[in-house]
Amino acid sequence: MARRSKRLEKLKPSALYSFALCHRGSSDDHSRIGTDGFSRVVYVNEPNRHEEFMYPLNGVSTTKYSLVTFVPKSLFEQFRRVANFYFLVSGILALTPLAPYTAVSALVPLCVVIAATMAKEGVEDWRRKQQDHELNNRIVKVHRGNGNFEETRWKDLKVGDVVKVEKDNFFPADMMLLSSNYPDGICYVETMNLDGETNLKIKQALEVTLDLNEDTKFRNVRQTIKCEDPNANLYSFVGTMEWKDEQYPLSPQQLLLRDSKLRNTEFIYGAVIFTGHHTKVMQNSTDPPSKRSKIEKKMDIIIYFLMSSLLIIALFGSVLFGIWTKEDLKNGVMKRWYLRPDAATIYYDPKRAALASFFHLLTALMLYSYFIPISLYISIEMVKILQALFINNDIEMYDEESDKPTHARTSNLNEELGMVDTILSDKTGTLTCNMMEFIKCSIAGTAYGQGVTEVERAMAVRKGARIDAEIENGDHKEKNVDESPHVKGFNFKDPRIMDGNWIHESNRDMIRDFFRLLAICHTCIPEVDDETGKVSYEAESPDEAAFVIAARELGFEFYKRSQKNITVRERDPVRNVVEERKYEILNMLEFSSSRKRMSVIVKEPEGRILLLSKGADSVMFKRLGPSGRKFEEETRRHINEYSDSGLRTLILAYRVLDEKEYKEFNKKFNAAKISVSADRDDKIEEAADSIERDLLLLGATAVEDKLQKGVPECIDKLAQAGIKIWVLTGDKMETAINIGFACSLLRQGMTQIIISLEQPDIIAKEKNGDKEAIAKASKQRVMDQIEDGIKAIPPPSQFSTESFALIIDGKSLTYALEDDVKFKFLDLAVKCASVICCRSSPKQKALVTRLVKEATHNVTLAIGDGANDVGMLQEADIGIGISGAEGMQAVMASDVAIAQFRFLERLLLVHGHWCYRRISVMICYFFYKNVTFGVTIFLYEAFASFSGKPAYDDWFLSLYNVFFTSLPVIALGVFDQDVSARLCLQYPELYQEGVQNILFSWRRILGWIFNGVLNAILIFFFCVTAFEDQAFRQNGQVAGLDALGVVMYTCVVWVVNCQMALSVNYFTIIQHIFIWGSIAVWYLFLLVYGTIQLPRLTNTAYMVFIEQLAPALLFWLVTLFVVLATLVPYFSYAAVQIRFFPMFHNKIQWKRYLRKAEDPEVARQLSSRHRTSSQQMMVGISARRDGSKAMQITRETSLELQ
Repeated sequence: MARRSKRLEKLKPSALYSFALCHRGSSDDHSRIGTDGFSRVVYVNEPNRHEEFMYPLNGVSTTKYSLVTFVPKSLFEQFRRVANFYFLVSGILALTPLAPYTAVSALVPLCVVIAATMAKEGVEDWRRKQQDHELNNRIVKVHRGNGNFEETRWKDLKVGDVVKVEKDNFFPADMMLLSSNYPDGICYVETMNLDGETNLKIKQALEVTLDLNEDTKFRNVRQTIKCEDPNANLYSFVGTMEWKDEQYPLSPQQLLLRDSKLRNTEFIYGAVIFTGHHTKVMQNSTDPPSKRSKIEKKMDIIIYFLMSSLLIIALFGSVLFGIWTKEDLKNGVMKRWYLRPDAATIYYDPKRAALASFFHLLTALMLYSYFIPISLYISIEMVKILQALFINNDIEMYDEESDKPTHARTSNLNEELGMVDTILSDKTGTLTCNMMEFIKCSIAGTAYGQGVTEVERAMAVRKGARIDAEIENGDHKEKNVDESPHVKGFNFKDPRIMDGNWIHESNRDMIRDFFRLLAICHTCIPEVDDETGKVSYEAESPDEAAFVIAARELGFEFYKRSQKNITVRERDPVRNVVEERKYEILNMLEFSSSRKRMSVIVKEPEGRILLLSKGADSVMFKRLGPSGRKFEEETRRHINEYSDSGLRTLILAYRVLDEKEYKEFNKKFNAAKISVSADRDDKIEEAADSIERDLLLLGATAVEDKLQKGVPECIDKLAQAGIKIWVLTGDKMETAINIGFACSLLRQGMTQIIISLEQPDIIAKEKNGDKEAIAKASKQRVMDQIEDGIKAIPPPSQFSTESFALIIDGKSLTYALEDDVKFKFLDLAVKCASVICCRSSPKQKALVTRLVKEATHNVTLAIGDGANDVGMLQEADIGIGISGAEGMQAVMASDVAIAQFRFLERLLLVHGHWCYRRISVMICYFFYKNVTFGVTIFLYEAFASFSGKPAYDDWFLSLYNVFFTSLPVIALGVFDQDVSARLCLQYPELYQEGVQNILFSWRRILGWIFNGVLNAILIFFFCVTAFEDQAFRQNGQVAGLDALGVVMYTCVVWVVNCQMALSVNYFTIIQHIFIWGSIAVWYLFLLVYGTIQLPRLTNTAYMVFIEQLAPALLFWLVTLFVVLATLVPYFSYAAVQIRFFPMFHNKIQWKRYLRKAEDPEVARQLSSRHRTSSQQMMVGISARRDGSKAMQITRETSLELQ
């Protein structure tokens, strides 16, 4: 691949950015230097003078453990789980004579589980340590005296060091900018790692340090910086610099933050102010909120339930044991003579029956501990990690264009993906691409651009119109297909002004001025490819880039920028030549959220001074002069049409300045800049405001933020799955509504309930300025609108096919989220098919998410792509980050990262459904197999007069959960599928099994536990009945405890593994190996273990299988009979349930068996029968299609009646 070199035109714009760089903080802030919170002192170029302050070094650590704390902290984490703590207590008690088994057999399984979990924690922490090591050992150049800069590791940096950072490198610490390769100390910084924004920020050094731009000039530099103490605020900084007996105020404009990257600047010099964990990025690095799935929380309740049951049966047995022990010796007569009650130890002493009963209680608690699955937690963690691995490697959720796969950043919430009830989605960059395309414009009252937006397509479908290759625009028809390659950011088609044809238009002078303004009035930086000569642009926003690209494509190419000039290459359509026009930049007044506009003052080659301005219509129309409003009415109409089409609009205007007027403004503006008074910013704003008046209207631009590929289809599937979808956006209401139609969240015939404060009486009160009266009236109006909306929706008892959509603006949402209103608002919202919240702030997004989550108690999923979505993502049960154009902030705060919204369909309907089903069945089965095993122990102890004697050998007890039953359940958790991925998508209604939590309901959990109790009873009584009095060996011997225990244990292993085989829907070779292999391992273990002659290890299993059971036919017959008889109840129940009370997945499985599952008509009929009446009010393409059919039938019926 040929190497490409790019030449970046250097920008040195101190005058250019005079407005943007003017803020230095108020004098009140700097007066606080030296007080509490503002006490930090930094000696620049003298790092060794800071020993008394004990500033930390620059190394950082994000690990949870250290070498010293790993064992104690990790053990504490493990034993915070009640089950692990219970097994620890049991293990300690096993060291006493009370234990019914050896201490080793009790402690080994616990140690294995704890060690495995600690190893997992250790590996994860080791990876974090490696990341820290890589970061701390990055190299940067540091001044080491006499003007020499040496390469030093980041972790060795100290406060006060002077650092040289070169292009495309990260800043190693928080530093004060001293100078750069630009004469005016400008540098460009990318803060994506801090705030998720990809646009470049401009920093500028103080004027007094600009000449420190060479290594040798730092030989004798000594400065003292006094500033604020370390804090988490990224956007503020207060400090002063003392140098050469003068003090200079410092502002955020001089602060370079750790983890920001130097861009488009060859090098900078900076002084280290904050190091290590004192840096602002580390001050902000709080742990994300801990999230646990609802199934995991319910699992804890089940464990508490089993522990309570365990305690009850232990108490019951101990009471009976105490009564029977007391009755063992009466009047010298021994009832159970074989226990020798006349000479018994304290454990069987009739005279101390109460104490014996208490000791038995402790023994029983240890013995019945096998009701609790010791390997449950570690097995679930292993399964979830493997599930996450499958999600990460799903090729269907890989975005080839951005080369980004889906990434499950945490595996704790896999099953929650199959239980989502409500999705709360951002719009820009989530539903849309956040890649702006210039598509239309209005110039001198004439609309240009024949492209059709996706919103317009949706509107046309809504109205029953057709959109095809023939596109009408006024009287003009375009039938030619444009086969030119698509230019990113430019989707404009209109032969009237393309290819230089604008020269033939009657308003050609205004068209020329319009595109000149687009080519000049911006902050973009050009990059020229040396090989091809093509120009690309670094822009602060996608809108800016789209404007400059549009000007270039239409013959006005922004080409070069220098400190004082901007060069545009203009194509002369008449002579067909390209001319370079150089404009001298006099001032640039930056865009801000309060100004809502930006302006640039330039001098043309001909000598005219022009003010070029662009901004929002709400501020620009007010600034037009009397002679500049000629096309205002037509332009207003066009921008309203553009807004209805889902486009973003800006107004373009200009004015010619005479020399005298400009000089007066410049004098006033410069005086405001150098002012040190508290009202300095107001003076600058006043100066800018005075010149941006009496403008001449040129026209308006319209750019489209296109819907992401597959969004309408994805929303349709999610809606069919019964998932409610809310959109929380900062866009205005008209744009949000139109996007709602485009992606099928809204449809024709759907009743819109609009809650807004843009009403005459409220606006009149706002003009009066009485804040209390405004708030009171606004809140009452919102409450009234909510009440009216609730009344408009028919009650559930009244069947209705009408669908409702709730649309609310940001002002109204402020009052709707107040404590005394929010539940009424939620009541209205949950009754609507779709909800759109417009003009929402990041805080409001988070509050709405919290309200839905806490009030409905259903699983919520938030999805967004920007830093403003972080609060919403962290508040929701599941946060999905889209790795889009707004940086990685949302991804870093998310639980799962995807590249496109459409992948949400497969993530939820396929992987979510599978994970929910697998985890639910897996946990139920875990409790089933342990209840089965535990109840056989209880029954045998009852059979043996609650003597505390276990039915099984110590190591049989210990290895039950570890070897003989654990692997099949892990295989089920990883591989099982009730239906294929294709059928999951074809039958989205299947997803409701997770939303309604059908597979992990208390009815189902108790059913599995009951099945375990029943199986244990059948196993115990069949085995005891078969072997109690039967001479099963050739020499006529009957079974002893050792033989009976092995028979019962063999039956338990067979039954629970065969039960697993019956529960599996999708067999793989791995599941066959694990299920039948576990049974085979039991027999192999019995063979090997039976040959060991160590009394300390075993005294009940020696040769029991080889000599006693294997030669006996009865053993094999009983095993076969007990397994079949025990599984009959479950098999019968399952057969009846599937035949007469089938669940939805059973119906799909039956259709698949008949080879009809993939027939679209069969799928439609099955799905329509499955849906309840409440699920008929859907959104999406299907609902729109069904609604259109219904409306057509209604119209036809009306015509027939007429």
